[in-house]
Amino acid sequence: MKLQALMGNSGGVWKVFVPLLGSVSNWPEHRWPHGVPIPTPAARREVLADLGYEPLPGAAWRWEECPAASAEPDDPHAPVDLIAAIELRERGGEVAA
Repeated sequence: MKLQALMGNSGGVWKVFVPLLGSVSNWPEHRWPHGVPIPTPAARREVLADLGYEPLPGAAWRWEECPAASAEPDDPHAPVDLIAAIELRERGGEVAA
């Protein structure tokens, strides 16, 4: 299984989490305080380290925009949600199988 961290903003709160097999309640995650701007790459790396992970060498955050849950389909003026992902490994250099 390839590990990755996902990050998004919901209700003005940025959250990064690592989806793992099993229960959602066991996913490592971190939430920044409400109203904080997009966390910097350094802040994201620090949080991932605190969660026990690090980006794979050469990995970069990939950003995608998705229609907001409240948006009307096909409305070009509707708000979007930004979601980012980066490939990870456990700290210490072990690549997840």
